[in-house]
Amino acid sequence: MSSDGSDGAGGVGGSGGSNAGQSSSNDGLGNAAEAAADALGQAVDAVADAVTGMLGSVTDATGLSDAIGNLANMLGLDAKDLQGLVGAAFMGAITGGLPGAVMGVVNALVGGSLQGAARDAVSSNLPAAMQPLANMAIDAFAGKIPGASTSSNLQGVLGTLATGALTNGRVPGLGDVASVARDVRNLSDVASSVMDSAMRGDFANALDAATALEGSLNRSFAEASRVTADVASQFGRGNGVYADGGHGDFGNAVERLAVSTAQLMAQR
Repeated sequence: MSSDGSDGAGGVGGSGGSNAGQSSSNDGLGNAAEAAADALGQAVDAVADAVTGMLGSVTDATGLSDAIGNLANMLGLDAKDLQGLVGAAFMGAITGGLPGAVMGVVNALVGGSLQGAARDAVSSNLPAAMQPLANMAIDAFAGKIPGASTSSNLQGVLGTLATGALTNGRVPGLGDVASVARDVRNLSDVASSVMDSAMRGDFANALDAATALEGSLNRSFAEASRVTADVASQFGRGNGVYADGGHGDFGNAVERLAVSTAQLMAQR
């Protein structure tokens, strides 16, 4: 009997030890998963904060780049995978779902258009000695907007759209791609006029010219963001999006682009 009791006690004790070990293991796995989720959440928040503050100083551009790199690492991606229009859509989706993705893409296209227009204006209007600092200001501006640096090339933009990369793999219709292309080209023309006006002046030195250019770029982008946010908000509510106008030449061009982009990205 004592042998049976001992066996019984040993059996019960062994089972208890096994359950405790399993419970400890499960707790460990749960804690690890929670820590990983927290780390990923912090990476996402860092990107969201950087995107929200994209009109700040040059250091904000560095912060955005670092935040994107950290997020890519957490997701097991190459940071290059989060560049361009696809990256802009991804960044926007983090902060606002599909409407945020639309806004991210339009912001990238606007930033690219302003960047290209500013470079042309600097080349055409400023003395050679003033151009390097002005171009540095353009680089800093474009570096703060996800996707802007690679969105001044219309052919590259159309290539991205045509692959279905922004429509969940569904290749959009030719008419929708052509509509976005037309609106990007129109925006570029209007942006060229805005930037050319900003660079026509009697600047005392390179710093004055760069400061004037930076101010014009930031004001134009802020205006564009407000217009785009209105279109994205309507899109997010499930309403039809239309270009109502009333924003001036530049704002109207942005609104038309935002509408055509939302209509294209709705095809998922």
